[in-house]
Amino acid sequence: MSSGINRIRVLFPLLLILLLWMLSACAPIIYTKSLLQKTAGQCGGLLRYYEALRVMSVEELEQEQAMLRVSLNHTEIPCDQLRLAMLLGMPEFRFNNDSEAEQLLKDFFEKEKTPAIQDKQIAWLLADEVQWRKKIQRNQQTLKNQLQKERAISLNLLEQLTKAQSTLKQLKNIDKNINAREQEISTPSTDKIPHEPK
Repeated sequence: MSSGINRIRVLFPLLLILLLWMLSACAPIIYTKSLLQKTAGQCGGLLRYYEALRVMSVEELEQEQAMLRVSLNHTEIPCDQLRLAMLLGMPEFRFNNDSEAEQLLKDFFEKEKTPAIQDKQIAWLLADEVQWRKKIQRNQQTLKNQLQKERAISLNLLEQLTKAQSTLKQLKNIDKNINAREQEISTPSTDKIPHEPK
């Protein structure tokens, strides 16, 4: 009997450590799933929601995106618009979805007439981030257009230079031929001078 109790005393800490380790491994999943439960008309926990998004894999983010879209199609909860705009701003999705995120934020402000101050601040922050990325995109496009124009100008100048070099070469050949003919005229060949009879 005492040997059984001793075994329990030895194994109990090990089992406890194993249990805690298993719970810690599952914690991000439980944490994430609990944060993703929506409550209509209230956007509480958006910063925790953002933290949960940051630890998700691309596949999990895509699943969350699909669930949010389904939810928006059925319920049109303004908070889900905010969540989807936040998700579309993640590094895996940004730049391709800024126009949609901008529209979602606009709809959020239109539908949620009296949002909580924290939700409004986060929406403004997301909107500012979208505008900042769009500005970067416009600047990149402007630089790309300028680079294309400069390349076209450089190509045109190169073509003109090539033509000028070709023309110069032709002129040099013509000048060389003219000089050769003038030399022939000024110093006639001795073969063409009549010889005196011996």
